[in-house]
Amino acid sequence: MKKLVLVGLLMLQGCATVVPTQFYSLEFMHIPPAPLQRGEISKPLIGVAQISLPSALERKQIVTRDTNGALNLAEQHQWAALLKQNMTEVLAKNLATQQPAFWFKAYPWSLLGMVDYRLVIDVTQLDIVLGNTIHFSVDWTILNEKTHAVLQHGTIDLSQPLADEHYATAVTGLNQLLAQLSVKLNAEFSF
Repeated sequence: MKKLVLVGLLMLQGCATVVPTQFYSLEFMHIPPAPLQRGEISKPLIGVAQISLPSALERKQIVTRDTNGALNLAEQHQWAALLKQNMTEVLAKNLATQQPAFWFKAYPWSLLGMVDYRLVIDVTQLDIVLGNTIHFSVDWTILNEKTHAVLQHGTIDLSQPLADEHYATAVTGLNQLLAQLSVKLNAEFSF
């Protein structure tokens, strides 16, 4: 009987192995710059406001959907920092590399003084279906910081196929969508 209990305890100990948590971060992607359209020495400063996310995504765990639409929280796959701040920083860097006519600064920009314009991004959809697709939709607005007048507004819908069910593939896909978003935003700037 003692042998049976000992074998049972050993089996339970083997089952209790803890899987380490993996942490992910979005990364800046170099995008070739657009040709410089202005000959100005002084560049306007665009402050990229902190991106807003749907409340279901405001957590450390990477949130995915299954094919039936149910949400899944990945305890072993988490964001290394707040997703909205990480997205804001990456988008500002992506925009800065391809739009040489402007300076871009991610929120908070208070150390630089006043910004000339504010870019506001509201993520209305970010659905990751592992092994399938990422759907990414944003509403964006450019405001004149001094007058608070809306200069431009629009919606951008993007998607990215996912070749497998790995979280690293999903993070890479989201990086690519942020790069695509910056290219589309760059094409929209007309002030």
